Amino acid sequence: MTPQNPMNPMYRLDNAALDKNNPQKSRPTRRLPGNVPYVVDNLWEWVRPAPFPSRRHCVCASPKAELAQEFGGSSAGTVFQVTQIVGGKIAQIKQQDAKLHDEARTLHKTLLKLLDSNWLSNAPLAQKEAIAPLWMPCLSRDEVESLFIKIPRLAKIKKDLIAEIQFWNEAKIAPLNGPWPFDDGEIFFEAESWELQPYL
Repeated sequence: MTPQNPMNPMYRLDNAALDKNNPQKSRPTRRLPGNVPYVVDNLWEWVRPAPFPSRRHCVCASPKAELAQEFGGSSAGTVFQVTQIVGGKIAQIKQQDAKLHDEARTLHKTLLKLLDSNWLSNAPLAQKEAIAPLWMPCLSRDEVESLFIKIPRLAKIKKDLIAEIQFWNEAKIAPLNGPWPFDDGEIFFEAESWELQPYL
């Protein structure tokens, strides 16, 4: 498959001198979310439409170098331009970082509201323990789905909860041969490989 460069630049903050290891390869391990609550990240991945990159294995970037520096998660890294993408599946949200999405702050509250405060207060410990894995990091879509199938309390709220999750309805698929859908929004992608070129 022929490598492609984005029509418009894409930037990422990463470890210094990582470009010496080009091309970069996807990691088989699941990506631990560093800026979104685990339960929110699990619910987003659970309802992800197939054309979008998985939040378990995606790489995050920005359309502007200064945003990559600001939201890259570390002050010690180097800003790189992402190039030579092979087999890319790319999406973008309008927020500069997923942590700024409204659901990053509200979705866990929606879940608790649907579970019902009376049930949360009075349910036997065993029933609470059964839903506790939702708050663990890096669940797969199938793992979350199995909880909503096997646990009666989750099965009862499944339809209503799905209706509340708007993350993917607002995200856009971003073709490499076109402009970014949003001027400042976070980009995230899966790819077979890509290269990092120092920005400065």
